[in-house]
Formats: sequence, C-alpha cells, structure tokens
Amino acid sequence: MKNNQRYDLYCWACDFSANRGEGILARHYIQNLSKKKQKKFFIKSSEGIFSINKGLIKKLNKISTNKTKLNLSFFENYLYPIYGIIYLWINYFKKRGVCYLNFLPLWNSFLFILLPPNTHFGPITGFIYKKKVFNINSFFRKYICLVLFKLNINILYKRQNLIYFSTDLLKPLIKKKFKKKVLFNYLLQLVNIKKYDSKKNIDIMIYNRNYSVKNNSLRNKLLQSIIKFKLNIIVVGDYLSYNKVRNLGFISRKKISSLLKKTKFVINTGENPYNIFTIDAFNNNVNIVYENIFLGKIKFFKKNKLIFLNFKDNIKNKIFFKNKKNFFLKPSSVTKDYSALKQENISYFNKVKINYTSKFNKI
Repeated sequence: MKNNQRYDLYCWACDFSANRGEGILARHYIQNLSKKKQKKFFIKSSEGIFSINKGLIKKLNKISTNKTKLNLSFFENYLYPIYGIIYLWINYFKKRGVCYLNFLPLWNSFLFILLPPNTHFGPITGFIYKKKVFNINSFFRKYICLVLFKLNINILYKRQNLIYFSTDLLKPLIKKKFKKKVLFNYLLQLVNIKKYDSKKNIDIMIYNRNYSVKNNSLRNKLLQSIIKFKLNIIVVGDYLSYNKVRNLGFISRKKISSLLKKTKFVINTGENPYNIFTIDAFNNNVNIVYENIFLGKIKFFKKNKLIFLNFKDNIKNKIFFKNKKNFFLKPSSVTKDYSALKQENISYFNKVKINYTSKFNKI
C-alpha cells in the first residue's frame, strides 16, 4: 500500500487485536493519545494497517486473519518485535515521528536500547516474580529480570519524559527521585461500568490461560471443591479439562462481555488484580473472587462486589458457594482513589512529550 497520507506519528504494534490483552491495551492507549493530542496516527501491525484520527480507528488494509487465535505464534511473539524495530528505523530516517505501542516488558533491554531515538513508548508491562525457583524460566524471572528491570528503567528515564506502566506491579522498583516521571495502572482506564442486569444465570465464568504466571493450580483446587454443587460454570480461552464445565474456547471480547452481564462470579488468578478480564467483569457488575492475599490491596474497586477466599480452604469455600445468599445484588462502583487515578491519566496526556513528524515532512 502506498502511504501518501499525512500522519503525525508512525506506530508499530505487535498485536492490535480487539480480543487479546496486548491488542486491547494498545488500541485503548493509542486512541486515547490521538484524541487527547488531536493528532493523526498510522499503525502497522500483524492485524493489518490502520489510521487513527482524533481517537477514531479506521482499517486501511488486511494482513492477518488471526481473529480467532488466543495465543500468538513463535514468529509473532519473538520475531515481530525485531520487524517493528526495523520498521520504525525506516520511518525515523524519513524524519517521521515514531512509536512502539506494545509487547514492552521492562526486562527487554533489546527494545529499549535498539529502538530509534525519540521513539514514543506505549504502556510498559512486567511484574516482580516472588514464587520459588523450579526451572530455568522461573530463575530468569526471579533473578535475571530484576537486574534487567533496574537497568532498563534508567534507560527509560532518559528516553521519555513520562513513563506509563500498565499496572503498579513494578512500583517498588521506582526510586523517590523519579516518582514524578512515572504513572501506574493504565489498564484501569478501561473501567466503564455498565447498567446492572439482575438476570444472571451463569454461576461462574473462568478465563483460562495456560501459562506460568497464572495461578491455575490454586484456582483448580477451588473449582474441585465446589464443582459438585451443580453450578453453571463456563470457561473461555484455553480448554479446561473438567467434566462439569462448559468450554466455549476463544470468543470475542464483545461476546465475553455479553456473557458477563449474565454471570454471578468470576475468579481472578495471576499476579495482577486488575487484569482486563477482571475489569470487564467489574464493568458488567460481576462479583469478583480473589485470593485472600489481595485483601487490603484492592484500592480502586469498592468492596461490595469483592470476595476474598483462601483457595486452599475447601470447607469454607464449599460453604460460601453452597449458600445462594452469597449472590450480591449490587452494582459495581469505584473509590475516591480511582477519581485521582483518572486525573493522573489526564495529566499524563497533557504533559508527555512526543516527537511528531515535522510539518515540512508530511508527504
């Protein structure tokens, strides 16, 4: 496709899907940036080529047909970032403004060192691994990543005047002197509570992903203790091998949202208490079950829809789910801390400095 339009920023997104986490994050961020800055952006990704003008996305052509894929291929996960670096260098040499939108884990020094000068970065991801070391992957996460985190955050301080993290899981790494340069919890900008629907006939919805950072083993123990109560349990995502659950596989975020309107409970797993699935559940007024380690750590959601359980305590868990009165007929609501977070988000987009394409070079 001949690019003869005028764009203020040329962006690379490894994933721009409307149905996978990284793609959802990238779409929301770049729409927000375009709307706040009143600029026109060009996005190239594995999903296709897009333009965004004042927050509105328009697809210009189609590259991939991976709408129904939950997991990306080896090529898409590990080689597309390299392709993105090359693509942005080409545009940089053409004196265009450039942006790298997603697949930005803080451990990836390769990206932060090799991307062109003045590259604008989307939200940064990552978490501090606190579990036991049991293989090479966990050793890398616990020890090597921590060293890379400290190295790369210093590179980011020099490359961008303000840094936005998708969560606050890396907050302990930020020194006080850099506090004003960093914002957290971009994912929470996806909160948009919908009208409450009391006609809920799905007892539990599970979003199942088969990778190590998800705490699937504890969640599965919880399920094993309550599954005999003839609950209506549906699973989306990776297949979950239980006889008394209904697996729907990979379905669109829109379809998941429609099902969440009819759902009573979801179970949060993993390191992040505010992942996209949990936020979508909160938006649809679903009761959220957390491990009790998160008690006192959820400061943006009001507690009227939150349940904290010891996933290992089979007796108490059975009592809780057997009691039908535990279906809370209340809408979701946010705290005062969330209002402050929204103001920080506005401040970020007003203050972040971006090198746009020169007005003399918009060809």
